[in-house]
Amino acid sequence: MAHLVVVESKPTAGFEILRAAAGLGHEVTFVAHSLGPYLRSDGAEAALATATRVITSVATADPGALFAALEPVHRQSPVHGMTTLSEGHVRATAEVAERLGLRHERPEVTARLRDKHEVRTLLARAGVPQPGFAAAATAEEAVAARDGLGYPVVVKPADGFGSLGVGVARTAAQVAELAEAITATRGYGRSVASSGAVLVESYVQGPVVSCEMLTVDGEHRAYGCTDRVLAPPPHPVELGGCFPAELEPDLLAEVERVCAAALDAVGVRRSHTHTELVLGPDGPQIIEINGRLVGGYVPEMMNLVLGRNVYHDVVDLAVGGSPAPSAAGGVACIRAITAPRPGVLAALDVEGVRRSPGVAEVLVDTAVGQRVGPARANGDRLGFLIAAGPSAAAVTGAAEAALARAVVRVTADAAT
Repeated sequence: MAHLVVVESKPTAGFEILRAAAGLGHEVTFVAHSLGPYLRSDGAEAALATATRVITSVATADPGALFAALEPVHRQSPVHGMTTLSEGHVRATAEVAERLGLRHERPEVTARLRDKHEVRTLLARAGVPQPGFAAAATAEEAVAARDGLGYPVVVKPADGFGSLGVGVARTAAQVAELAEAITATRGYGRSVASSGAVLVESYVQGPVVSCEMLTVDGEHRAYGCTDRVLAPPPHPVELGGCFPAELEPDLLAEVERVCAAALDAVGVRRSHTHTELVLGPDGPQIIEINGRLVGGYVPEMMNLVLGRNVYHDVVDLAVGGSPAPSAAGGVACIRAITAPRPGVLAALDVEGVRRSPGVAEVLVDTAVGQRVGPARANGDRLGFLIAAGPSAAAVTGAAEAALARAVVRVTADAAT
């Protein structure tokens, strides 16, 4: 079997990749800046225990520090593959993989994907449909950038992820407020630095979907699309979705074509990618490209209907294989459990959700006593439920009914 290094993961369901790799018989090394972001998820400690070794207190977004931590491990037990499920760590992982002589996406491509303005520029050059955009280094420049775009606009960090700092603005004051928060940000945690650069984009009205792709030697293969339920502006956090999305065949084909053209434009050759698109009045347009497997519990949702474990595909790709997606059977739907107001979580009762018809999984990411609030970024979600069934209509209804049975109580302070 192979030796796989996993560099960081996703804050929710972060250790499922470790469990999957260990279950395939691989030696697994997990490297993290800190385990804190992961241990709040159900079953995290048990999954972490499946790793062969765990290395912490590493600046995992720094290629030099990451290589220094792994080089002695590699001498002792040669590494055959590296992967990450964290957007902020794709570049460092790729650079170290190259230094170790491993098959992996090229570092220059992963670096490109971490710069949303560069991606926009390349898509424009290739004629890939996308919203209008402009870069800004200050709040004043962001307000001025809006002049060529019109209102409303989306304001986001040029190197952000997880919906951090993303907002929809309808006035100059709102643009300035969002941009000032971005330029003041110096890091995203887990040693990931922020450039402070701002991207201002036209807001395109329409449903949002994501296309989950696997690219092997430049050939793009789609698992399918996921539709998106977003929180209302100004903070369009993802609150749910169904896989596969219920799209007409011609529209699905066009979404996959636009997605593949975008991946070609930025040079993706060997990677899982999660590409978000808006289905605008003029057709699908690229929102952003993420150079890793879709996050959150969406892979668990996909597994229910694909009849396979997509984490196995991530592992296989990392250690030099050529996995291929399979067709979906049925539909699965995910919904986020959120706090109704800011405060301290006094109670989170999901037993009624677990007993609801059609519910396959309930996952909790937040413990009683933690400070919570309405979802302004992905990390604000308290937990999730996943329902599965034969059709989108049936499974969406089941998910909404189950979500209504979640009991969330928030108090103004820690006293309960």
